[in-house]
Amino acid sequence: MFEPTTPRTQARTNRIGRHLPTSGGLKKTLRLAREQGLETIQIFVSNPQGWAVPAPLTDAGAFIEGAREIGLDPVVVHAKYLINLASPDAEHRERSARALAAELVAAGSLGAALVVVHSGSHAGSGEEKGMERLVEGLVRARELAPEEAGADGVAKLAEPLVENSVGAGTQLCSTFDALAWVAERAGVRVCVDTAHAYVAGHDLSTPEGARRVASELGGTLGERMALLHLNDPRNGLGSHRDGHERIGEGHVSREAWAEFFRGVPGVPAVMETPYATPETDAEQVRLVKELAGGLSLSR
Repeated sequence: MFEPTTPRTQARTNRIGRHLPTSGGLKKTLRLAREQGLETIQIFVSNPQGWAVPAPLTDAGAFIEGAREIGLDPVVVHAKYLINLASPDAEHRERSARALAAELVAAGSLGAALVVVHSGSHAGSGEEKGMERLVEGLVRARELAPEEAGADGVAKLAEPLVENSVGAGTQLCSTFDALAWVAERAGVRVCVDTAHAYVAGHDLSTPEGARRVASELGGTLGERMALLHLNDPRNGLGSHRDGHERIGEGHVSREAWAEFFRGVPGVPAVMETPYATPETDAEQVRLVKELAGGLSLSR
């Protein structure tokens, strides 16, 4: 078992979870969450590679109750990969805003609080214009969500979180400053992907680097940081190439992960790492809990 080099003065404050599949039904998803000891969870509510709107789920009520019994908080949804709120094409932007609005509604119907959406690409039109369109798109999606909900509506619409990118090509928000600029103007919070941050040039591979990156996140994003996508980078620092490894198997040392968690107390963390055997997946969750401060969660 890993033991941090510096003793902690308090119990773990970061809730630990992972992205789980919904194929086989939400009942199976909840079973996996329970077996792996998850405290938070991320799922898709529609095909992430297609434009089809999320279909109503007959087992939504059972999922809400099951998630409450297990103690999954927050429940997170990842939006479609096709969404690009920063596109210079007006038709694509509107379609993206409506797609995100539909996912905010679908997530809310499942009791999910958060929907992570990629920051998108300016597609050659310039970073400044792209970021302005991204802000407008986030605002537009939230305006459309009540309309998408219809007359019956849902108890509560989910909240969008904009995610940092790897900075490849014309992708937006690979820096924490850019992410903060968008979040402040759109009135939203953010999801920070650790693998994206590393390949974009934020070196958290060593304890010293992890401490520095965590401090930068706190100073730049502060309370707008609502979620971590906890992924060990497969590719090199500054490579701008996405790729996830299990925690402890990529470029970030275990000592660095422990130091990073010290700098981001209370922020829930969802892994998007490769699936393996049920035993390996459960051990990965246990390892991350230890790195974050211990198996026990501070209340």
